[in-house]
Amino acid sequence: MRRFCLLFLVPLLALTLAAPPVLAEPGQQQPKVGLALSGGGARGTAHVGVLRALEEMGIRVDYIAGTSMGAIVGGLYASGYDSDQILRIVEELDWEKAMTDRPARINRTMRSKDLDREFLIPYRLGFNRGSFQFPLGVVEGQHLDQVFQQLLMPVVGVTDFDRLPIPFRAVATDLATGDEVVLGQGSLANVLRASMSVPGVFAPVTIDDRMLVDGGMSNNLPVDVVRDMGADVVIAVDISSPMLSKEELTSVLSVTEQLTNFLTRWSTENQIESLGPQDVLLVPDLEAFTSADFDQVLAIMKKGYEAADRQREQLTQLVVAEQRTPRDPPHMPTQVAVDFVEVENDSVLDDRIIRSRLAVQPGQPVELSSLNADLDQIYSLGVFQSVTYDFVEGDEGETGLLIDARRRDWGPNYLQFGLELSSDFAGISDYTIGAAYTRNALNSLGGELRVLGSLGRVNELAFDFYQPVDHEARWYVRPEAYWSNETYRLWVGDDNIAELDIEGWGAIVSVGRNFNTRNRLQLGYRYGRTDVGLLIGDPVIGPPYIDVGELRLEYLHDSLDSVWFPTRGALHRLDYRHASEALGADDAYDQATANGTMAFSLGRTTAALSYEFGYSFEDDTSVDNWYRLGGFGRISGLAPDQLLGSQVGLARLAVYHRLNQLDLFPVYGGFTLEAGNVWVSSDDVGFDDLRYAGSLFLGAESPLGPLYLATGYADSGNFAVYFYLGNPFRVSRFD
Repeated sequence: MRRFCLLFLVPLLALTLAAPPVLAEPGQQQPKVGLALSGGGARGTAHVGVLRALEEMGIRVDYIAGTSMGAIVGGLYASGYDSDQILRIVEELDWEKAMTDRPARINRTMRSKDLDREFLIPYRLGFNRGSFQFPLGVVEGQHLDQVFQQLLMPVVGVTDFDRLPIPFRAVATDLATGDEVVLGQGSLANVLRASMSVPGVFAPVTIDDRMLVDGGMSNNLPVDVVRDMGADVVIAVDISSPMLSKEELTSVLSVTEQLTNFLTRWSTENQIESLGPQDVLLVPDLEAFTSADFDQVLAIMKKGYEAADRQREQLTQLVVAEQRTPRDPPHMPTQVAVDFVEVENDSVLDDRIIRSRLAVQPGQPVELSSLNADLDQIYSLGVFQSVTYDFVEGDEGETGLLIDARRRDWGPNYLQFGLELSSDFAGISDYTIGAAYTRNALNSLGGELRVLGSLGRVNELAFDFYQPVDHEARWYVRPEAYWSNETYRLWVGDDNIAELDIEGWGAIVSVGRNFNTRNRLQLGYRYGRTDVGLLIGDPVIGPPYIDVGELRLEYLHDSLDSVWFPTRGALHRLDYRHASEALGADDAYDQATANGTMAFSLGRTTAALSYEFGYSFEDDTSVDNWYRLGGFGRISGLAPDQLLGSQVGLARLAVYHRLNQLDLFPVYGGFTLEAGNVWVSSDDVGFDDLRYAGSLFLGAESPLGPLYLATGYADSGNFAVYFYLGNPFRVSRFD
């Protein structure tokens, strides 16, 4: 994601024109020096090299104006950071997290974790007033806001940028008019976000009712801005990218980059032409670098230093006789004591929903890392476009925490689409296509309606209404209704002897208790009917239909950091089902099931230990309640769901290694070792007839969902090749 987003932060090449500065005559006031820094993504690290050279030369900077990456570097320098500290920030920043909005999975609600396991592509489209709506940017900036807020804690409360250690201005563009907007007051974090918000990539930032985007669209090298601040001499640093040659225009990304260059070229050239003989233009030699090369920051910084060093003779004439007192390094607090909390919330949700998720007590210190996790919990409700914070001053000088929660412009009605494919390349292939409609924020407590439909391996139509009953969503009720139909292949050994048509409908009412974002207890009652029909073959399969009436008690712990390729955390699900005639069932039965995964990592290598155990207390449990094994990772080498029984046991060790660093498409290579079986009778359960299997696989977290290509081998000599787009490890029962 980082490279995709930052590729668009590409301003343009400037002319390498410079003239010696005009110095003050003896007795005259020393000229004020202003620094104008252009945008350019990772190339902006060259600004840090320029700052280091100016520091070594003893040149005092009196004013700073910047655009995009120039605004970020300039804003940090104006806030008190020196060049070494800014370089350390750029090197150590978690760009992957900063360029994504999705909260860390451990901080998300249990409801959203449930939805992770569906076959749907994890991206929603707005569908309101009969038309599709899209986010205003690929990245809404939830985590970027947190990064800037934490970095700028040394100047928290400073809203007049003339009161910063160095007066500062940032340049943004009004998305509605295209006008240049010079920002010199307000929240410095919001201002920096606005200045670097490339249209279409980052969502606009609203400041004073104006939708603001990247300043490179209107003024990429703000020479006039820093001169208006009072600068007599301007040091302009242009790190924008050159226009691409015909030979370099080879893809849609390069064409888009070139269009960005067109948009910024005229403003940069005009600013360069305005430079006078007293000004200095620095153009670092960055031909070998792109705006996305954040892994090359040291080399880029060196180029900035060299550009300044080449004009050392002219620059050193700006050294003042009396140097400014050295700046103390900024103090970045990890906690702030607050006296009150305010919430600005323009959604239908009650403010108490937001307040209940904040571990903030007036008069007590606020841990910033804990606050960021709290905001992620609020954001994961799926209602807000952004949830940000700021520290404000009260009427009597007290410190307050302001939480700003802005509803999504493209909600509250959403559509999701899904695709799942699988094949064992031996005649068994399945597919599922489908869609889901979600309407969230139905009421002040955050009720949510969801309708899911699918065709293919399972034909399904399901309605789900999730309603919290308190502001913390500790307790909830969840009524559901469903209809499903699937074809199941019945096996004896390696022979497919029949195909069954299994159709079911019913309703479920559940009551649950969320203890936190990792643990939940749920009790539900299900009533319905399952019809079992024979399509091919002639085995005895029992009654043609079965009335279902059961109570289900489920405990779930989920702290995995990823559903498909976890690197840490655990999942444990304990499930008990009780059916009786009094509950509406034809057959009385009791079943207990436990399954889960525990993941451990060392560097880029992960070991994940998974288990599944299912026990039916009655041996004559009907076929619709039996367990299934077979397929990749579930006794690899066998066909999917080849083994069928009323008891099940499975243990699997998966070891996989991250093969690349591409955030959009992480790829893994690994293997599994498996042992398990199913049994028809509880008397048959034992270790003497366990099946052993293993697999080798390549896997990836693609934008469409998990992707696997694997080979599997079982101890009976069965060999299979598998392809999955979707979940290959589903724990299977017919319902």
